[in-house]
This record gives sequence, C-alpha cells and structure tokens, in this order.
Amino acid sequence: MTPTIPSRSWLIGIAAMLTALFFWSVIPLILIYFTHLIDPWTANGSRYFFAAAFWVPFVLRSMRQKTPAARRAAWGAALAPAVAHILSQIFFGIAPYYNSATVMNFGCRLSIPFATLFGFWMLRGERPLARVPLFWFGLLIALGSFFLMFADGQEVAGASLRGLLVLLGFAISWGLYVVFVRRNLSAYPAHLAYGLVSLLTGGALFVLMFAVGEWRALAALNLTQWLWLILSALLGLTLGHVFYYRAIRIMGPIAAESGMLLIPFQTAVFAALLLGERMTGGQWVAGLFLVLGCAVILRARFKVRG
Repeated sequence: MTPTIPSRSWLIGIAAMLTALFFWSVIPLILIYFTHLIDPWTANGSRYFFAAAFWVPFVLRSMRQKTPAARRAAWGAALAPAVAHILSQIFFGIAPYYNSATVMNFGCRLSIPFATLFGFWMLRGERPLARVPLFWFGLLIALGSFFLMFADGQEVAGASLRGLLVLLGFAISWGLYVVFVRRNLSAYPAHLAYGLVSLLTGGALFVLMFAVGEWRALAALNLTQWLWLILSALLGLTLGHVFYYRAIRIMGPIAAESGMLLIPFQTAVFAALLLGERMTGGQWVAGLFLVLGCAVILRARFKVRG
C-alpha cells in the first residue's frame, strides 16, 4: 500500500493553489477592461505571445539537456494538454465579450464537475476519491454554496444564452485540460511542463490573431494599456499556470480544481475592498461555506492513499 502524501508536500500544494487563485481572481477584471479596445482573438494572441516568450529560455535550456528521444517524448506529452488548453483559452478569451466579470467568474468554475468526471475516467489515482463520503459531502457544500452565492448576486439576469454557452465550452475544455496535465506532464518540472504547453498554445493563438483578429488595433493602445495587457499575461498565464501545475501534481486535478471555486468569492472581496462594491449578507455566508466545502474536499483528498 502506497503511503499518503507528506503533510509538507500538501502545504506546498495548497500554497501553490492559493497563489494561482490569487492571480486568476483579478484577471477577469482586466480582460473586461480590454473588451472595448481589442477583439478576443487579438487579446488571446497578444497575451500568449508574452507568456510564451517568457518561457522560451527555460524550455531551450531544459531541452538541451535531454536526448533527442526525450525531447520528442516531452513535446508529445505536451500535445494533448495544449490542444485542450487552446480550446479553453479561446472560450475564455471570448467570454468577457458576452458576460460581466461576475458572471464570467462564476460560470468558469463550472469546470469542477467535468474535471471530476474526466479525472475519475482517465486517472486511476483519482478514483479512490469516489469511494470517500467526505469528498462528496465537501463537494456538495462547495457547489451548493457556489450556486447560492451566484443566485444572490445582481447580475445573473443579464447573462445571455450565448455567453452561458461560451462558459460551458470553457468548463468542458478546461476540465479536460487539467486532467491531461496530471496524466501527461507530472513527470516534468512545472516550469518545463507549462513552458511546452505555452509555446504550443501561444503559437496557435498567435496564428489565429492574424487570421481572424483585428490585430492592427494593438497599435492604438497607449503605454498604460500595454502594461496592463502584459501584466495580465504574466500573472494569469505565465505565473498562474505554473503554480497551478504544481498544485495539480501534488493534490491531483479534482482537489486542485475544487479549490478554484474560491475565485469568485475572492474576486468579490477584492471588488468590495478596492472598488467599493458591496456584497450581500447572503453572499458573505455562501462564501464562508464555500471555503468550508473546499477545505473538506482537500481533507478527503489528503486521507486517500495512492
């Protein structure tokens, strides 16, 4: 019988998940800002250009140390996660043009049922979670609190059918992406794993930007807007994904994705502190129970052996 993951490793995994959560909580607010300046294809291509460019030196240095066969194996391992990520990034890039930041934050987190389904289907190490009542109890608390917080908001009625379908597309492709990351890339360091995926994803999105995007609009951005665009790439893509890869490697995709349910609550807290937006009493209560549900899920995952 294999031992449980050491507590210190779990603390590192939780810290990595919370760091990714922090970065991703602010990204929808930045992307909403750019909806009136550039189209989604241009936003995706330009942001991923900076993310991929950041990792080029790390990937080149790591790949030089490998044999030709090992290099081919690494690129092959990154292919399936990259394809799923390209699809999820396309949906995520389009989402701000049809949804408010609040609706987008909540809708994107519908990925947890799909991550759970794909994880149980494709990863043997995740299947023991299905036999742990504590996991289902925590998931029930988290999802119930999640929908309660969403229902208590003021922007649900403004969500369009097209916007919700875009968010559903993201949820499915993202759930598949995080499972592929665990299945294909756990043997590689997080910076190399995401570096490979970012280069494949960035190349595809960069081509799409010139093929169907209004890329000339980038010339109209001022220096401050360029800085925000680059910052969104560095936080949301370059750093956020690397920390999340580390969390997936330690905790598994289901537990790591469950923690992402906290993003809407954290974004709402930031909006209340920085923008003066008010959360209702029901949203505060739902948010606190959301934290509790995620903690129960992590506890269940920690107890599972293998």
